[in-house]
Amino acid sequence: MDWLKTYHEDHKAVLVLLAKFEGNILDLKAGLTTPNIFSEFEEFGDVITNVVIPHFKKEETGVYKQIAELNPEGKEFIQKMLEEHKALFSLFNLYVHAVEIKDTEKLIEIGNRFEQVLRHHIVQEEDEVPKFLRQ
Repeated sequence: MDWLKTYHEDHKAVLVLLAKFEGNILDLKAGLTTPNIFSEFEEFGDVITNVVIPHFKKEETGVYKQIAELNPEGKEFIQKMLEEHKALFSLFNLYVHAVEIKDTEKLIEIGNRFEQVLRHHIVQEEDEVPKFLRQ
């Protein structure tokens, strides 16, 4: 399945970006920032807007529906993934606001939570989606 390869490639690319993002959050927390740090946080926001959110939409209208149709046991998993999408959208909006107002304390708090939830979400999908599609 070509789309599954793209799906994996999207996930791998986001995980690489999350490592850099996590490093930037740690630098911010330690007070080791560069003058460009907020530009980097804005660029990460652009990646979320232009890559991650469209990826979520494709999942919601494509693979998630396919799993629900092919495998009744997958419905609970899909519901959990949709709830995580909703949580990630909310966290992302808070993240964008923290970047806009340059609130480092909020950015650290929200950035850490966003990174953890998104990383967990990707790992769950990588572990579970192929299983549901094979059944």
